[in-house]
Amino acid sequence: MTIDNVDKEIVSILLKDGRKSLSEIGNELGMSHVAVSKRLDKMINEDLIRVTTGVNARKLDVKILFMGIETESTEVTDRILEKYHDCPRLIMLSPVTGRYNLFAVMVVEDTWSLESVVGTCSMRTEPGVRKSESWFGNAPLVPEFLTIDLAPKRSPKGNTPCGRKCTECSRYSSDKCVGCPPTSSYKGLLWASPRTQPRRQRKKKS
Repeated sequence: MTIDNVDKEIVSILLKDGRKSLSEIGNELGMSHVAVSKRLDKMINEDLIRVTTGVNARKLDVKILFMGIETESTEVTDRILEKYHDCPRLIMLSPVTGRYNLFAVMVVEDTWSLESVVGTCSMRTEPGVRKSESWFGNAPLVPEFLTIDLAPKRSPKGNTPCGRKCTECSRYSSDKCVGCPPTSSYKGLLWASPRTQPRRQRKKKS
């Protein structure tokens, strides 16, 4: 699997403006839109890139949580990676070397939810975690735009991606947490509000 300089130029252009047309990219690189399309399709099909979107974290007043975790074994690390893979608050989760062997970057909307993510429904509370350390701050300066799914697919049974239930949590019941975004229990403002399936428009009678 290789990627040459032209491919890298295409990626760079799309990073700056993902809505740029194939013709505009081709004109900038001195090639046809067909050639650009073939290169882009090849990179997508080989899972080298994914054309996506990002949201301005500062304008949404997003808060960032950094968490370093030390697990007692690679099995625990793998279990946490699998369990929290689909967490909508997760920006990055990666095995690392050094003081900790797992590092996470997450987004939260307020300090109440922060306390829940850190202390209650958190990967740091999982069995096999020896120690952890957390850092909290405002939206990052770089990158300005973050890939956050603001309307994650709802769980039909009300469970969170990690298997917990917000309605059984004392913090949620006492309004000290807004809940998990993919559930119908979510009552925050950053992610889309819980809703039912969109209604079909009735056909006008002739």
